[in-house]
Amino acid sequence: MRITIHNDPDMLEKRLRALQKLKNTTVKVGLPASSIGATPHRGDRLFRMTSPSAKLPPQAVAGGSPGKAGGRLHFILAVQERGSPLMHIPSRPVITPALRRPETRQQMAEAMKDAVRAAWEGEDPRPAMEAAGQAGADGIRAYIDSHIPPPNSPATVNGGWIYNRKAKKGVYIPGKGFDKPLFDTGALYNAFDYEIEE
Repeated sequence: MRITIHNDPDMLEKRLRALQKLKNTTVKVGLPASSIGATPHRGDRLFRMTSPSAKLPPQAVAGGSPGKAGGRLHFILAVQERGSPLMHIPSRPVITPALRRPETRQQMAEAMKDAVRAAWEGEDPRPAMEAAGQAGADGIRAYIDSHIPPPNSPATVNGGWIYNRKAKKGVYIPGKGFDKPLFDTGALYNAFDYEIEE
């Protein structure tokens, strides 16, 4: 058997550039900082929202800028991830469990392998990285569609009267009419996305 090795300096340079770009690029999946409408800062790392010890971004705590729905979505996600005894909301972690599902991990891994192959061929790895990010965002939505436990309470589904301790009176809550945890208007569900940071 005969092996021939071709030395192509141009191809070597293209590979080095593409591999360097791949090394310096990160795919982040979750609620991107762009959904807040603010410039990214340290607290906006997408996986930070999944850790119980993580600090919330200031926009999430404050409810975001006036007129910005993104800060509200970060706050809603934080409450859903951690739960709120005061609001009688159980903890329903979504991002980490969704991205740990074998089918989602497999799709993301295949896309990242394609990114490495593209970089090795001297091509742009970004399209494959975008496919990995999209697979992650779709995996989160699929996880929500699988009805995350625990189910919604009867008051959440059908509506009814609840006692507001602060106002010291009963308040009528309209029900959403269906039992699908983490889904109401679809704003949070549709906001899950990815960012590619270079």
